Amino acid sequence: MYESDYENEAQVTEDTMQDGLRELIETACEDSFGIGWEDARVRTFEDAGVMTYNKGLVISLPDGSEFQLTIVQSR
Repeated sequence: MYESDYENEAQVTEDTMQDGLRELIETACEDSFGIGWEDARVRTFEDAGVMTYNKGLVISLPDGSEFQLTIVQSR
């Protein structure tokens, strides 16, 4: 596909990507099929108090481990 193929589609921003990924991860956590994510907590950087201008998600797992997913639009 070429960039011109997307001219009529809605612009995806870091905000919309963040919201979509959050929903996708939360839905996957509900259906985790025994991988231990049933009680995972997904928060935006802003909600979690992460000091950054980037958009992103903090994923906290029941075992106490935590992961950060940074979202940066490259073009």
